Amino acid sequence: MNAGTVETAERHRVAANLEEFINRNPATGEEIGRHPVLMAGEVEALLERAEKASVSWGALPAKERAKHLRRFRKQIVRDMDEIVDTICAETGKTKMDGVFEIFTVAEHVKYMEKYGAAYLKDEPRSTGLYKNKKAWVTFQPKGVIGIISPWNYPFILTAGPIAQALMAGNTVVVKPSEVTPATTLKMREIADRAGLPADVFLVATGDGRTGQAIVESPRTKMICFTGSTATGRKIAEICGRMLKPVLLELGGKDPMIVLDDAPLERATHAALWGGMSNSGQTCISVERVLVHEKVKDRFIELLQKNIVNLKQGVQSEHPSVGSMAFDKQLGIVLDHIDEAKSKGARIVAGGNRNVRYPRGLFIEPTIVVVNDSNLKVWKDETFGPVIALRTFSTDAEAIDMANDSVYGLNGSVWSKNKGRARKIARQIRSGCLCINDVMANYILSDLPFGGQKESGMGRVYGREGLRAFTDLQSVMEDRFTMTRELWWFPYSEKIENLFRKATRLLFG
Repeated sequence: MNAGTVETAERHRVAANLEEFINRNPATGEEIGRHPVLMAGEVEALLERAEKASVSWGALPAKERAKHLRRFRKQIVRDMDEIVDTICAETGKTKMDGVFEIFTVAEHVKYMEKYGAAYLKDEPRSTGLYKNKKAWVTFQPKGVIGIISPWNYPFILTAGPIAQALMAGNTVVVKPSEVTPATTLKMREIADRAGLPADVFLVATGDGRTGQAIVESPRTKMICFTGSTATGRKIAEICGRMLKPVLLELGGKDPMIVLDDAPLERATHAALWGGMSNSGQTCISVERVLVHEKVKDRFIELLQKNIVNLKQGVQSEHPSVGSMAFDKQLGIVLDHIDEAKSKGARIVAGGNRNVRYPRGLFIEPTIVVVNDSNLKVWKDETFGPVIALRTFSTDAEAIDMANDSVYGLNGSVWSKNKGRARKIARQIRSGCLCINDVMANYILSDLPFGGQKESGMGRVYGREGLRAFTDLQSVMEDRFTMTRELWWFPYSEKIENLFRKATRLLFG
């Protein structure tokens, strides 16, 4: 019996003794699975297994861990259709969105397996004046990493942190969203097929109680959370009390600044894809479009022309926009739209539920022109297929409007003058930014990703992201042995004067 069979049997045993939650297809409403809610005792048992496995896994040379990741990546690609079907069944997203999750994960894992070992090598550091010394830093595994992943990109936002944590020599216990547990469980099956060692990657299904048990356990040495700012703040408070490192990738309300010399055709296509792909349920989606008053009318005209080509529907219809994944989020989006309507905002496209699918969580792709910065659709994270649009007259005004947000995750600046765009980009308070593109920075594995302000702390991806899953140790070594150093006891007036003269000579 292999590790996967054992874990499946264990899930069935646990499910018989614990409460369950139902997993439904949000596009059709049909039940697609039931999963147990693991409580603190069951979570602690998983963490203990991961803790034991971390000893041998962390002792493996980094190049050997990279080989395991390579086999994992290749197995993901071989089983791509199976994974995509699982993703789409529990999120309602399009096949293309599902395939793009696989593509992105494969790129990120390949980057880790290719460069990870080099980034984890001991790194020499200068010893300055002390020529008889040698110094370097090492990157040590932390141990067990608790990963709490979201429902909007259940494959990307789970596999990415897993790959980095494993490459760094840690083991992981993942708590997937109760909205999308099947994707993470499928990933665990794929890991078994790829021969990933037992217990280096374990899954704890459940709800907030399950996540809390992972966060509060002394066995987890770091928490990586992707999700809402409200939940991230609670996790940070717990980890702060425990002095436990935490990496938070939270919400966004990303601005797209369209200057008067922007390439409008490209910009409108980018706004629609950036705002509507994955039904707008992307932390770096285009939610606020700031358009120069000189090109506003033409920009809106192009948006209205192109949005009619966005086919929305269920998988069998091969749509460009699928359903939303979570009924609670659907309510938030409708509330934002309704408030905008009631306060005089102009709906230029969409604005309603899609009546063709009464059982599904579908909202029409929506564009709303607003003049009030206090509207929820402008200031709060909408996280749905909605773009809010306002105008500006000067570059300085655009910068102020873009920065007038508690969030600072991503954004974009659009201009044919790259010097002008770069100047503006440097003044936007966000962790990431694109020029004449949207969201593509996330695909670039060498670029660290993360936010400023209430959009989070820490970074994933790139060497910075990999090293975030390690403990840095600074090491100094004496090159040759002397009886004692000049500054050791006993002190003398002669030595004191020598150091006075040296200080004046070197630093005065």
